[in-house]
Order: sequence, then structure tokens, then C-alpha cells
Amino acid sequence: MLLLSIIVLFIGPLLYQWLRKGGFIAKAFDSLIIAALIILMVFLLIPESWAELGYWSIVLMLGGYLLPGLLEQLIKKAAHTLHMVSLVLALLGLALHAMLDGAALTAMHDASHSNLPLAIVLHRFGVGIMLWMMVKPAYGKRAASGVLGFVALVTVGGYLLSDIFLGLEGSGFMAVIQALIIGMIVHSLVHRGHAVHHHH
Repeated sequence: MLLLSIIVLFIGPLLYQWLRKGGFIAKAFDSLIIAALIILMVFLLIPESWAELGYWSIVLMLGGYLLPGLLEQLIKKAAHTLHMVSLVLALLGLALHAMLDGAALTAMHDASHSNLPLAIVLHRFGVGIMLWMMVKPAYGKRAASGVLGFVALVTVGGYLLSDIFLGLEGSGFMAVIQALIIGMIVHSLVHRGHAVHHHH
């Protein structure tokens, strides 16, 4: 699952180029990914999170939803003002997102969170596209590829360190990660639709 999530991250930008050219198959494929994610979210992940955390799941999902938007603003600000602080904060945010994804990919060993890795792998298409669209116009292809590489490395780090996290916190930590990631996935679904259609 870890390797698959990294491959999908890099496929995202290729898919984006393909979607921009249009074509029925490209659009159908994109719609299929979005539909699969919505079904996973609504019927499996959100009810699971609510059952474990109650009202806190809503707070954490909202936090996860807001994080990618904050990252986007920081990257744009860094591009316009060449502000290193904004860039460092954006990279830290990306690292946090990727580490959460990586840690959660180990959830397949835990039956109560077994749907989460599948949702993460699907959502990495959106993450790859979003990062490419944010970084490439301002910094070029090389920088955008570098950022994807950085995210891939940190994902591996999150995966490897997840045993430490889970050992310290028990399954409660996994429930918090799941709620944050649900928020991030909802954000990528809402804004990805705009991004793809905006460029057609």
C-alpha cells in the first residue's frame, strides 16, 4: 500500500495533463475516482470516525479540511514575496500531511480502520494534482517534481514511525489521524472538481 500511494502521487500530475486534453475516458476515470472516494467517506470512514470520537471527529475533520487551503495560501504567498518563512511553513504543513498519510497506511493491519488505506491511495491522485498546480506555475517543473519527491519521502517516514506513535497512544491516535485525513480528503474532493473543470 505504501509503494502504491507513492506511485499514485506521481501519477496525479500525469493524470492532470491527460484530463486537460480531455477525452471521454479521462473524464470517466476522474469521475470514478471521485465517486469511489465519496462512497468510502460517506458510508464507511465518517461513520467510523463519529463512532470513535463523537463530536471531536467533526472538529478534527474541520481542521483537516482547512490545512490544505492554508498550505495553498502559504505557497502562493511564498511565490509572490519570495518569503522563506511562508515556504518553510508550507513545507512543514506538507510534511505533516504526508506523515499522517504514511502513518495511516499501516491501518490496514487494524480491522477497524481497514478502509482508510484505500481512501488514502485514491486521494493521493488529488494531492499530486493539487501540489503540481500550486508549485509548477510559480517555481517550474523541477521544483514541482522535487516537492512530490519530498512528500513521498516523508510519507515513508510517517509509515516507518507509525509503530512508535501507535505504541505510545494506542488506537486512539489512529482515530485522530483518520478524522484529520477525512477532512483533507473532503477538501481535495471539493477543490479538485473546481481545479480540473477550471482548466478545461
